Amino acid sequence: MQYRTFGKDKRKVSILGFGCMRLPTDNGTITGVVDEKEAERVVRYGIDNGINYVDTAKVYHNGQCEAILGRILQNGYREKVSIATKLPTWEIESVKDANRIFDEQRRDLKTDKIDAYLIHNIQRPFWNNYLKSKLADWAWKKKEKGEVDYVGFSYHDDFPFFKEVVESFDRWDFCQLQYNYICEEVQAGTAGLEFATQKGLSMVVMEPLFGGALAKPSGKMGQLFDSAGQKFNPVDLALRWLWNRPDVAVVLSGMSSFDQVKQNIEIAEKGIAGNLTTEELEFIGTLKGAYDESQPIKCTKCYYCKKDCPAGVDIPYNFECYNNFVASQTLDDGSSKDTSLFKYLYAGIKPKQRADSCTDCGNCETVCPQKLPIRELLAKTHKTLG
Repeated sequence: MQYRTFGKDKRKVSILGFGCMRLPTDNGTITGVVDEKEAERVVRYGIDNGINYVDTAKVYHNGQCEAILGRILQNGYREKVSIATKLPTWEIESVKDANRIFDEQRRDLKTDKIDAYLIHNIQRPFWNNYLKSKLADWAWKKKEKGEVDYVGFSYHDDFPFFKEVVESFDRWDFCQLQYNYICEEVQAGTAGLEFATQKGLSMVVMEPLFGGALAKPSGKMGQLFDSAGQKFNPVDLALRWLWNRPDVAVVLSGMSSFDQVKQNIEIAEKGIAGNLTTEELEFIGTLKGAYDESQPIKCTKCYYCKKDCPAGVDIPYNFECYNNFVASQTLDDGSSKDTSLFKYLYAGIKPKQRADSCTDCGNCETVCPQKLPIRELLAKTHKTLG
């Protein structure tokens, strides 16, 4: 395992962090019931093999993730890691709410101190909550009391607003951004990463595989990998592209199986700044163009939209069906491919979860980190696949 420095005290953290948003579940999705025995096996294996940064949040796995992680980290594992968790900005009406949630989190995580504490999912819709309760100042007081080591925020909005957030508080220790080789100009992107680094913030990256799209590339991206034979590995390229940058301290990976943990740890051994070859960088550049063509809906499957949908539409799965349909329409030689499978899969979605059950309320668009025009895209999905 490679390690980099974090925070002003230069704590050594593993370049691979364990993201607990996608622990093993009974149905293989983040909305399923966590298989706690298997989750313990994979998390502890990761820690035993060098991972010392674990990331969770109040809302992950239907609100159960922190308590599950707290149990996993018993028997000496708590002392081996830095725990990062987050304050749900959208649930805060006053400092009283923040104190209550913070105490609940420490209870569930079975710890007196949270190493890295983030204001969760800062976006414009939640900005007034943040300002009204002065949440960064509140978190800093927790640091002064020794209840938190580092104060930071996770972010899902554009670069201009990102600058405002960074400059709103001059004592941020770190921030967490969505970042990968196809998202350099999405949300805060490369500009945000570089701006925060200049301001002295340590950088934590989430969604390095963009919701799995970069781990199992389809369409033209998949064809490029197939043409290259065994020369390139999709996960290896995506992770090392991030570690190629010296300004990235930790890359969070939501690992839901033992094989994923083992593979990522092996890749992390090579995670040294400047490690990519010219050939690899050129290949990644080709992949970027192919992705833009084959994946028209840039959904990361975070499921915030589904959680806030009163009609119960499974928005990410609908979009997955649409993306797979588009990606599979033509082959490299321009010939058509049988796409009936994707229409069949769409027809098999439960009626209440299908795109045409959208009531046009707009709740989903308020919470979408990618700022997708979800209602418009759902209508397009149904028109295409229905």
